[in-house]
Amino acid sequence: MMIFKTYLIPFLCSFFLSIILTPFVRKIAILRKCVARPKEDRWNKKYTALFGGAAIFISFLIPYLFFVKINIERLGILICGAIIFGVGLFDDIVHIKPYTKLIGQIIVASLLVSFGVSIKIIPYQILSIPLTILWVVAIINAFNLLDNMDGLSCGVGAIVSAALFICAFLNGNITGLPALILAGSLLGFLRYNFSPAKIFMGDSGSMFIGFMLATMTLQESWKEPTSLVMIVAIPALLLIVPLLDTAFVTIARSMNLRRVFQGGKDHISHRMVVLGLSERKTVLVLYVISAVFGGISLLSMVVSPMVTTILILLTSVSLIYFAVFLGKVKVYSDSEINGLKKKNGNVVLNNVLMHKRRILEVGVDFTLICVAYVSAYLLRFEGILSYANQDLIVKSLPIIVIIKYIVFFKSGLYRGIWKYVGMRDLINVFKAVSLSSIVSSVLILFIWRFQGFSRTVFIIDWLLLFVFISGARILERIYKEIFDQVSLNGKKVLIYGAGDAGESALREIKNNKALQYKPVGFVDDDEEKIGRRIHGVPVLGSRSDISKIVKHNDVNELLIAIPRLPKGVFEEMTGFCRGLDISCKRVQDIFPQ
Repeated sequence: MMIFKTYLIPFLCSFFLSIILTPFVRKIAILRKCVARPKEDRWNKKYTALFGGAAIFISFLIPYLFFVKINIERLGILICGAIIFGVGLFDDIVHIKPYTKLIGQIIVASLLVSFGVSIKIIPYQILSIPLTILWVVAIINAFNLLDNMDGLSCGVGAIVSAALFICAFLNGNITGLPALILAGSLLGFLRYNFSPAKIFMGDSGSMFIGFMLATMTLQESWKEPTSLVMIVAIPALLLIVPLLDTAFVTIARSMNLRRVFQGGKDHISHRMVVLGLSERKTVLVLYVISAVFGGISLLSMVVSPMVTTILILLTSVSLIYFAVFLGKVKVYSDSEINGLKKKNGNVVLNNVLMHKRRILEVGVDFTLICVAYVSAYLLRFEGILSYANQDLIVKSLPIIVIIKYIVFFKSGLYRGIWKYVGMRDLINVFKAVSLSSIVSSVLILFIWRFQGFSRTVFIIDWLLLFVFISGARILERIYKEIFDQVSLNGKKVLIYGAGDAGESALREIKNNKALQYKPVGFVDDDEEKIGRRIHGVPVLGSRSDISKIVKHNDVNELLIAIPRLPKGVFEEMTGFCRGLDISCKRVQDIFPQ
C-alpha cells in the first residue's frame, strides 16, 4: 500500500495528465497554425503540430509539486527546468540562433549550480562546477539532437527515466521519484509522438527532457557504488544513445564541413533507415540499445566493478563498429565530399581518413587483449581478484600485449577487409591467437618460471581472446548481413538450385541492390536440402513444388542456378514459368562470368 501511494499514484498522475493534455495542446497548435513544415534538411514529410513539450512540462510539473518534497536543490532544478523549457519554447516560436540558445543553456546550468546542484564526487569545486555545467549543457543538446525521428527522443528519455528510478529504488530511497514522474509524462506523450507522430515536442520538450535527466543523474540515484569508475560510468551508460548520436553527428559533420547544430538527415537513425529499416524498427532498435545499457547500469549494482567494466568495454566495442558501419552510409552529396578533398588535400585524406580503420582495429585489439587476460583471472578464481593476482597481472600484461601485437602484425590481421570475412580469415585469426598465446606463455615461463601463475589462466585467455578477436572481425559482416536482409526490395525471385551456384547467386543479389531482387527461397531436387537454409534463405521444396511456392509467395521470377542444366530441361522450365506468368532466367545470363 505504501509503494502504491508513494510511487504508483504519482506515475499514473503524470501519465494520464500527459494523455489528456497532449491532444488539447495539439488542437491549439493546429488552430494557431503552429506546425512543423516539411523541409529538405528535416525528416518529417507532412505538416505536424508543435509545442508538445508544453504537455510534457505541465504533466511533469503538477505531480512534482504535489508528491516530491522540495528542498533547495530540487527547487533549483524546478526553476531552472522551467527556464530551459521557456528558452526552448521561445526557440520553437521565433527560431533563435544556435549560439544564442547555447548561451541560454550555459546561463541556466550556471544558475543551477548556485542552488547547490553539482558533481559531488569531485571534492574540488573549481573542477566540479565547470564539469557540472558542461555535463548539463551536453545532455541538453544530446537530447535536442536526438529528437530527429518520431518517438525517438521521447522513448529513450522514458527508458532512461525508468532506469534511474529503478537504480534509486534498489538503493532503498525515494530520490528516484522525479524520474518516475518524468517517465509517466513521457510515456503518455509517446502515445501521440510514436511513428507516425501526431505532434512534435519541439526544442521546448527535448531541452527540458535533457535538462531533467542531466540533473537527475547528478542526484543520489547511484551513490551506493564505491568505485569511482562506476559512479562516473552509470550516467554515461544510461544516456548512451543520445551521447553516441551526438558524438557521431559531431564527427561526421565536422569531417564534411557542416555546422554541428544545423539540421540534417545524417543521424544514426537516418542512416539506419537509408540501409533499409523502417522508421518504427529503427526507433525500436535504438530503444533496445538504450535498455541494454540501462540493464548493464543496473547490473553494476550487484556485481563487482571489474565485471561491469569488462561488460562496458565489450559492448562499447560492438557500438564502435556499429558506428563505423553506419559512417559508410552515403548521406552527403558528392559536391560536399569533393569540397572536403579540396580543403584538406589528398595527403590528409590518404594518411588519416583512409587508415582510420586500421588505427581503430589496433586500438580495439588492445582493449580485447587486456579484457581477455583479466577475464581469464576472474573466471579462474570465481570473480575474485586477490592482491597477489593483481600484481601478477600488472607485471605480466605488458609482455602479453607486446607479444600478441607482434604476432598479430606478422600474421596479417591488420590487412583484411572484414566485411567479406570468411572461414579462411577466421582460421588465420585462430592461428595468430594460438601462436601469440604459446609464445607469451613460454616467455613468462622463461622469465618467472610460472611462479604464482596459474596455467589454466593462459588456456582461458587463449579461448577468450579467440572469441573476442574473431567476434570483432565479423561484427561488420553481421551488421551488413542484417541490413542487407531487411533492405532487399524489388522482384520476388525463387532460385532453382541450392548448390554452389545458387549460393553465389544469393550473395550477389544481397550485395548488388541494383539488381532489385528479393529472394524468397530455393527449390532443389535433393530431398536432403529441403527445409535447410542458405544464408538465412530457406530451401522450400523440390521442382514439383514450384507452382505451389510461386502462388503462395507471389514470386515474379525463377532464377535457374544449375550451370549444366540440359537445354531441353531449361526449355521445359521456361514453358512451365510461362504458364505461371513469371519470367525464367539463368544465372549466367544475369551474372556473366
